[in-house]
Amino acid sequence: MSTLSRHKAFPLSFVTTGKHLLLVGGDTLGESRLATALLFDWARITVVATNPTQATREMAQTDERVVFYERETQESDVADVDLVIESTMDEALGQTLAAWCRPRRIPLNAMDKLESCDVYYPALIMRGPLILAIASGGEAPALSATLRRLLEQRLGPGWCNAALLIAEARSALPPSGARMTMLKEIAGDERLPALIAENDIEGMRNLIKDAISRMPD
Repeated sequence: MSTLSRHKAFPLSFVTTGKHLLLVGGDTLGESRLATALLFDWARITVVATNPTQATREMAQTDERVVFYERETQESDVADVDLVIESTMDEALGQTLAAWCRPRRIPLNAMDKLESCDVYYPALIMRGPLILAIASGGEAPALSATLRRLLEQRLGPGWCNAALLIAEARSALPPSGARMTMLKEIAGDERLPALIAENDIEGMRNLIKDAISRMPD
């Protein structure tokens, strides 16, 4: 296998619960990153920005997890964080952050600075518990964003409700091979796509109840 055909970034979901995020940059790009970060269960979010938007300031004021500094980034900012996301057009800043983060083994995403990145920021689609992340290994982020927009138009509210109902059923049953088999049966049921497309919550609920009723004791 040629090394040219090997992907350089393996997609994983980063567990945010109990973790500390550092966001560098608070202009319109950083504002978007902060808005997304607030949707996740970070224990603390530190924002450092020299040119924050008013929306960035307001978000920082309304969420108790956010600590906001309007100043240049300092090395001490990375001392106790678990992930750093930089959203500026400053090439030198990306290199500086990489120099601070790598000895500490702190993963860094530096926007449009591939050589400084340890992780890449995907284009996200969120439908309740479902999160679709579209990534190109940092090579074609604009195309990832275009694909995200196309998929967003096709993924209606039924996907969110299906995910919530299946998650509810999963949490109500003890872990077992039978539970795993039952959940796979629900997800693979040929009736489910139509129920999702119609956002037929009652139909989805009945399908799940029927599958649970056929589980072995």
